[in-house]
Amino acid sequence: LTGDQISKDDYIGAFHSAIALLAEGSEPKFLLTEGWLSMGLKRFSLNHSFPTWLMPKSKEWNLDTNMGGEERAFVVTGEYEKVFPMDIYPQHLIKSIIVNDIDSMEKLGIYEVAPEDFALCEYGCTSKIPVQKLVREGLDNLRNELG
Repeated sequence: LTGDQISKDDYIGAFHSAIALLAEGSEPKFLLTEGWLSMGLKRFSLNHSFPTWLMPKSKEWNLDTNMGGEERAFVVTGEYEKVFPMDIYPQHLIKSIIVNDIDSMEKLGIYEVAPEDFALCEYGCTSKIPVQKLVREGLDNLRNELG
């Protein structure tokens, strides 16, 4: 998700079209019950890291903004392709944005995407890469290069 973070006393602007309420997730998780040493029975996992993927699909999850770790090396896992809403190669596009290869970005469809299209990719990223920020920077670099 992208947007503006506002407090409970702030107002919604005229150009806002949606509201999403997420818990901040700044509190640490206890290592054995909810942390990385736990069985993960109370944690949602997009890539089957925890056994909760075996539970009924109707279960509701309390999601927050906690990343569950820090940024890691950019690993090719194929997770982006599973959740990306368009028929392009998001992993390759992100790589070309990182190295600022304009020809490759154009061939991979940079003109067809917006940073918000990568929200699910960022949510499910095992490397914790800020994908939406990278896409925004790539689009800005492209605009500056091509004038």
